[in-house]
Amino acid sequence: ASTGGQLMPPLMGASAFVMAEFLEIPYADVVLAALIPAFLYYLALFVITDLEAAKTGIARIAADKLPDAWPVLKAGWFFPLPFGVLIYGLFGANLRPEEAALYAVVALLACAMVFGYEGKRAGPMMIVKALEETGRSCIELLLIVAVAGLMIGLLNISGLGFALTYSLVQVGGGNLAVLLILAALICIVLGMGMPTLGVYVLVAALVAPSLVELGVTKMAAHLFVLYFGMMSMITPPVAIAAFAAASLTRADAMRTGFAAVRFGWVAYVIPFLFVLSPALLMEGGAMAVVTAIVTAAIGVWLGSVGLIGYFVRPLSWPMRAVFMVTGFCAMLPAEAFAFGLAFKLGGIAGGAIVAIAELAIRRRAAAVSSG
Repeated sequence: ASTGGQLMPPLMGASAFVMAEFLEIPYADVVLAALIPAFLYYLALFVITDLEAAKTGIARIAADKLPDAWPVLKAGWFFPLPFGVLIYGLFGANLRPEEAALYAVVALLACAMVFGYEGKRAGPMMIVKALEETGRSCIELLLIVAVAGLMIGLLNISGLGFALTYSLVQVGGGNLAVLLILAALICIVLGMGMPTLGVYVLVAALVAPSLVELGVTKMAAHLFVLYFGMMSMITPPVAIAAFAAASLTRADAMRTGFAAVRFGWVAYVIPFLFVLSPALLMEGGAMAVVTAIVTAAIGVWLGSVGLIGYFVRPLSWPMRAVFMVTGFCAMLPAEAFAFGLAFKLGGIAGGAIVAIAELAIRRRAAAVSSG
């Protein structure tokens, strides 16, 4: 879930601001384009977590054991204010990102000094310490971008960047599907062990131009490489985020990595879909966008059920395969290839049939056991 935060509007990670600079477009355009894919990512995460809990018998917490949220909300009621200032500055006042961030920091500082939290208010020493931590973070970011910029400069001057683009197009044989698979693998490999911002700057210079060369829009190409560069964080054998989670839970690192891949499976599929269907990036008419969201969400739900192997009861392998195939068909962009609409409608109808059948079997079994 935290890995997906790099892609979740309205704030996203630092890579989104760099992308806006690369593409020479407003930051708001990047946010709008990333909204639907991020929604689908978290939808799959929620569905898989819920199904996994049901499959393994994790029951809900008893009401008398739930913590009282009101005191926490009451004490920290002002926490959303700085985020509200930031979002209004970016989208309401159309300020530059650095200006909106500055106003948000002022709002956060004012809240910390006036209201405080748990009896602590920001004083001069706390502000100095915050400036010190900010300076260190900025140095890390500057070094990452500077080194990546050096690599980009060398690639441009030497011609290696153009050569790599040409080589990828040639290896793909002019076939977009093959090129997308190659680009995804390259982004994951290049991103292993690197922070997201450094990964994006690198793959945006090395891989994105080859996708644009074959007709992919610049926005789709850059989001594609960002997604797969980010997924290197949870993709074994070098899954830094998953390994960090494993160290906290004292679990097996590689098993945690593969579990992360299963939970985040949508992020490996959605980039291919929005390259083929611009409606998933908010491009096109309102009806096309709504249809793309609804059908993709149905496909994500069906695919997640098949992947976990549980709906209202444990599923057999043949039934899991049916759910996964129908989910894949429902997600397919109708305009991507011939008979795409027939596959999509067939997937949705097939998924509805198997879901209703499973519900009927469960209801019949419950009636027999109770009778």
